[in-house]
Amino acid sequence: KILVFGGKQAGDEYSPSNKVFEIDFSNFFKSKIKELESMNFARSNGDATILPDGNIFLNGGHSYLDDLTFSVFTPEIYNPNTQTTLEMSDAYFRRNYHATSLLLPDGRILTAGGDVWNAEIFYPPYLFAKDINNKTILAKRPQIVNLDNDIKRGEKVEIEVNGEISKVSLISTGSTTHAQGSESKFRNINFTKVSNDKIEIKLDNNSNNLQNGTYLLFVLNSKGTPSEGKIIFVN
Repeated sequence: KILVFGGKQAGDEYSPSNKVFEIDFSNFFKSKIKELESMNFARSNGDATILPDGNIFLNGGHSYLDDLTFSVFTPEIYNPNTQTTLEMSDAYFRRNYHATSLLLPDGRILTAGGDVWNAEIFYPPYLFAKDINNKTILAKRPQIVNLDNDIKRGEKVEIEVNGEISKVSLISTGSTTHAQGSESKFRNINFTKVSNDKIEIKLDNNSNNLQNGTYLLFVLNSKGTPSEGKIIFVN
């Protein structure tokens, strides 16, 4: 499945779109295109970045003809399962054509470039929690203690962890170039709990389901808080 967010047809007679589409080509000869619930903002030349929990960080772009006048400063986090979107705190700078949005191994997002020569760091809500006095604090995060960096298909891989683990995810390492990285991939990975500090995964043998390459592996707790990601190579 491919998710498509916004965009704009060439020509001044067209305006940027806030539409979201899902393209399902699991049956290649009968591909299905479905319109999902829209984003809050129309975005042309915006960025879409996959998060460790499978949600999508949408930022930048512009909503009308002129990207200098109609830039979108408000990011959103879109949940493709519920088709809902939440607006986040505004960025300080516009991010349009040639801007970059990149998931960092620690779960934060680097946004940079466009026609503005600087960078910002976005902290997603999953990095925060409330203490007993309802004060916002950094969330306690699960940890990947030990993991082999080279993972082969069909072999069981043990991961030493610390903390409660409810989910394991793989995200291809970012590579934004001319405008946006259109090859980003996300997979939930089934796991087995071996002990309180060890889990076991086994990757799909079918390379059509998970291509060879470099990925960030995250473990998440039941609150959706991710560990710091570990870069692995699927071979």
